Amino acid sequence: MKFINYIAFTILLTGCQSKYDFNVINKKRGLVIESFISNQSYNETLAIPSEGRYFTVKLGETSNVNNVADKKVAGASVYLKDDMGQTFKYTENLQAPGQYQLLEADFKAKPQIKYQLNVDLKEGQHFESSWESVPEAQNKLGDFSIKEVSPLQYVYQSGDRVIKNVEGITLNLGVPEHIGQQPVYYKWNFEPLWMYRAELAETVRSTRVMCWVRSAFYQHHTVLRRDASGGYNQELFFLQTQGNDRVYRYFSSIVNQDIISEGYYNFWKELKEQDERGGLFDQAPFGLNTNFTTTNSDWTVNGYFAVVSRKSTRWTFDPDVLSYAIKNNLKELCLLLDNEPGGKSGQCYYCDMYNMGEATTQSPLWWP
Repeated sequence: MKFINYIAFTILLTGCQSKYDFNVINKKRGLVIESFISNQSYNETLAIPSEGRYFTVKLGETSNVNNVADKKVAGASVYLKDDMGQTFKYTENLQAPGQYQLLEADFKAKPQIKYQLNVDLKEGQHFESSWESVPEAQNKLGDFSIKEVSPLQYVYQSGDRVIKNVEGITLNLGVPEHIGQQPVYYKWNFEPLWMYRAELAETVRSTRVMCWVRSAFYQHHTVLRRDASGGYNQELFFLQTQGNDRVYRYFSSIVNQDIISEGYYNFWKELKEQDERGGLFDQAPFGLNTNFTTTNSDWTVNGYFAVVSRKSTRWTFDPDVLSYAIKNNLKELCLLLDNEPGGKSGQCYYCDMYNMGEATTQSPLWWP
């Protein structure tokens, strides 16, 4: 499926302008590498606030362009080198196959230092990135603003797919002015969090009433901008307000603003363009830039290693700023299901059975 293939290659990256073939012609074995580092350490991410983020490398193997899911690569040796002669070893996460973490809480990319990512597979194949460094442009977060909108969208009504106006807001972020002849390349992504309440929990004496929910698929998009001078508001995302249970109790999203290299920007631009042109049965993207090479095998390598300048903050939705009230109809919907034969919904009684994300009764460590 094109959507799954697209996610498999949404890789943070930067660097030199070589191409990879996604094994389209020769169908050789290939390695997919997803990796980045930034000037934001694990300890600094705790202050966003968040649960913290260690730098992670994800490895997958693919044999041809039609693969839907890559085989996770275990037992590799993954390490980072800098041009000052230091080496930083990643630790394999045995609970998450194919993932390797740099478990150093204070490590972050430093200005004017170059970094190279290296991967050695247990069969002996060696892969290395080009040398990358933090972009020099200063990264500043502007002010947030919202705009009430009601765009036309597809919705389901009585089982039918129809087009109608959907009430919501757009979240916008001010991009500060900058002086200089060189453009600045921005990339934004988002990490949403919301609360969900099981409205009928009391009827079955359930203690799993309130959950915190995360999702890798909601607001899973990237915003790119090649900026010449700044001084404008950048639209980040649309948030539906009516008929969206995510905003009934609490909704927030970490907004990550990255300043990236031109090569990384061009990769993402090409990736998004291929995705938008394609159809349901299209192949995965190919012909994109990579800054990885293999030195001792005929394996292909897909992906980028990125060193980015990052600023992050948590934006929290405030329903009181709207010109209208948001109706919470969850209990009404649960009662309707409860009165229909075979219509009972587990998530109405147990919040961790919620089906729109990963729900847990454990509150975030930073929650007051």
